[in-house]
Amino acid sequence: MISTLPRPLRLLLLWAGLVAVYAAGLTLPAAPGRDLSQTEAHRLLVAHSIVTDRDIDLLDEYIARPYEHWGGIAGVRPGAALANNVAVRRDERGREGPPLAPGGFVEPSGLGLGAVLAPAYWVGRTTGIGGPLAVQLWCAGLLAAAFVLALGLARRIVPDPWATRGVVVVALSPPIVLGATQIGPTAPTALLLTGAVSAALAVRDHPRTGAALACATLCALVPWIWLPLAPAALVVAAALTRWMRRRRRGLMGYLALEVLLLSAFILLTVNDRIYGGPTPWAPQVGWSLPMFFDGAWDVARRIVVSPVGLLVDRDFGLLRWAPVLGLVGVAVWRLVHWRRSRLFRVFADEIHVEVSVLFLLLVLVAATVPYAILSPWPATNWLGGAGAAAALPVVAATVGWAWQRVPRAGAGLAALTLVGTLWLLGAGVLDGGAATDPQRGALPWAGAARVLPEIRR
Repeated sequence: MISTLPRPLRLLLLWAGLVAVYAAGLTLPAAPGRDLSQTEAHRLLVAHSIVTDRDIDLLDEYIARPYEHWGGIAGVRPGAALANNVAVRRDERGREGPPLAPGGFVEPSGLGLGAVLAPAYWVGRTTGIGGPLAVQLWCAGLLAAAFVLALGLARRIVPDPWATRGVVVVALSPPIVLGATQIGPTAPTALLLTGAVSAALAVRDHPRTGAALACATLCALVPWIWLPLAPAALVVAAALTRWMRRRRRGLMGYLALEVLLLSAFILLTVNDRIYGGPTPWAPQVGWSLPMFFDGAWDVARRIVVSPVGLLVDRDFGLLRWAPVLGLVGVAVWRLVHWRRSRLFRVFADEIHVEVSVLFLLLVLVAATVPYAILSPWPATNWLGGAGAAAALPVVAATVGWAWQRVPRAGAGLAALTLVGTLWLLGAGVLDGGAATDPQRGALPWAGAARVLPEIRR
């Protein structure tokens, strides 16, 4: 019955269904008795300041304390301290960093994220449904739209029903369902990154100027929302430039790359004026990257252990909470096998599938590995960080391609993933002490998760 409907209507129904499921995740608070976490409250304060004061100075927000009406948040400690009428940031040892905006507080959430959340916050305040709830639903809608775009990516490399199955199961996995309504950069960056990847692959098929400029613009906006995703945006921009040059449209490709470079220059300038450095974390680390390494051994350990921990950690790993993502490994194996067998000499048309899958996997690596290495808490963020969650719509396209190769194993992993989602949503209804933070043994795997290692800092 649904298959007879026009394609735009089917996509709209898919988007509405995903939003409805994500809204059900609101039954689980961030913590028992609190609807929002401290990090979400800080980000929401930036949107509140933009809507009410038209600036990002949070000094008056900390005085008025609007967060007391956001569901159980008793207090939000500012990330900046006022000294000599100049806002400075203090690190964990109390040491002061470079000065910020005179006479005010500037949070590291950034101007871009606050600007994305502000319209929804204004609508919530105007309509009376509440600013936080409106922002949460807005994030859910953006993430659902990203998976609708990912369905088009999946159909490029594998036919239905495998394409739809892979995207839908990843979209309904526990990390996505419970992370969709989190107030943060995950949803907007996921939509921007998925749109940029779709435009880049469209340019590879037909090198049109409009698609190239759209891809470059989307890549340029990603660092404004979440700077750690800049490596993924650079991978997409590099692929765009290469494909335009190989199709004798190199000048247009370089012009598109100039859009990204110009945006990066403006971003660095704005951050330097607001935060005193190139990043929102500049008050803590100055003009260096936000790395907190303790010698060469710590660097080596992070490079090896941190990405692995994001995947297979017993309590916080993505594979524990979304077993269907194990099919990404099957996709890598299938790609390597296809390449070693040199099947492109027999099936020339399959080269397009190989390039698309390799491109999607490279975007996933660029979005997850640098953040896992640089982040001081990679094994304690059960979403794998905002970068990993934002890249899941992109990598969902490869899940169906791998599922086609191992249909029975894929069906089993998909069933485990959906059972986990139902279990957690049921806990939100039946258990008042449940929360979105993962708990040991929260999923009914009958102790099977014990085979996974515990990776801690």
